Amino acid sequence: MRYSDYQHTRNLVWHILLQEKICALPVRISVLCRNMGIAVKMYYAENGLDGYTLMVGDTPVIFINGQRSIGRQRFTAAHELGHIMLGHVGLYQQVNRDPLTSKDPLEQAANAFAVRLLAPACVLWGCGVKTAAHIVQLCDISQEAAEYRMKRLRTLYKREKFLSAALERKVFEQFSEYIAGHQL
Repeated sequence: MRYSDYQHTRNLVWHILLQEKICALPVRISVLCRNMGIAVKMYYAENGLDGYTLMVGDTPVIFINGQRSIGRQRFTAAHELGHIMLGHVGLYQQVNRDPLTSKDPLEQAANAFAVRLLAPACVLWGCGVKTAAHIVQLCDISQEAAEYRMKRLRTLYKREKFLSAALERKVFEQFSEYIAGHQL
């Protein structure tokens, strides 16, 4: 992912967290989508996709496979919301094929959106997260998604790269009560 795309996705997530006044983990993704005017519907298929988005008229609708674990469902909903917010819906047919390993730049962007929305780095840092298990505990995401997030968090820890952007500082401040009550 190009750095400019990374920055755009990161900043978009920060704007959404601030605009929607999200101040606690786990992020209630279905409520967030509903508040943004996006319906989330369940379907059940053992061998089907984790999820997808369809346009119904001018309105996007996210469909989530109820056969998957709750953590996977939450990540998939956030991933699909990422496709919507990043303007991908309608550009191509493939959605959410292998969310954490896809080489497709649109899938990578949706993954980056989802993991940053569900597990904001500055909040995890503020809580003292040191393991993927801590991320699973706080964010209610799958172990696989938590390990993916922890890998990036380790890089940020090494670089001491927290609260350097004004938007990130605002997100951190918005979560301050939550952070104070959830030290690990």
